[in-house]
Amino acid sequence: MLMKLLALDTAQGACSAAVWIDGAVVARRYELMRAGHAELLVPMLMEAMEEAGLEMADLSHLACTIGPGTFTGTRVALSTLRGMALALKVPMIPVTTLEAVAHGLAPAPDAVRMACFDAKRGELYVQVFAGMTLDPLTEPEVLNHKEAAIAVKTAAAGLEIYGAGTGMEILEGALKELGIKTHCADVSPHPDAALVAEIAAGREGSHTPPAPLYLRAPDAKLPAPK
Repeated sequence: MLMKLLALDTAQGACSAAVWIDGAVVARRYELMRAGHAELLVPMLMEAMEEAGLEMADLSHLACTIGPGTFTGTRVALSTLRGMALALKVPMIPVTTLEAVAHGLAPAPDAVRMACFDAKRGELYVQVFAGMTLDPLTEPEVLNHKEAAIAVKTAAAGLEIYGAGTGMEILEGALKELGIKTHCADVSPHPDAALVAEIAAGREGSHTPPAPLYLRAPDAKLPAPK
């Protein structure tokens, strides 16, 4: 049976949807935006499905990013995925935003690939991957700028560092203070559902709903009891 997969992302500063049919992305929608993901996602995925010539019932798999990212944005794609999976009874494949951005970097021999996002509050979401296979060399972490630089330097172990993400300028500066030069690739600093689809196509799905990857507590706090 052909894999017919719909991939979604709303976790960072873009909203995107892509359709993968057994070997290639055949339809994609992508728009940079800080807010409004919830209003745009469904019309966007419907346009992609129409371009691909598929009905919802044709889908064999669903995929989406699970974070780290904004709390509201991460929930938009994830809740949409869960609702569709429940209705269609198809397996789900989670992909992290860090994986999606790192996957956009060209394979690099004798190097590592790294993704990082500005997590605000003086912190970065960061993860380092092998240069050719994209196997993780570190876990997804939220670290202050200096800690992130040290973690990347340690994981790279003297290899060249190619990176992307909204936190690259910050991390480049922190690594420079450690005497480490990085290569900031000319790719989107935000996840893209087309890359999410490429990653998901090589993985097994599950009917168990994926959990969000938040890494830290939300900025918003409940009011203290009176």
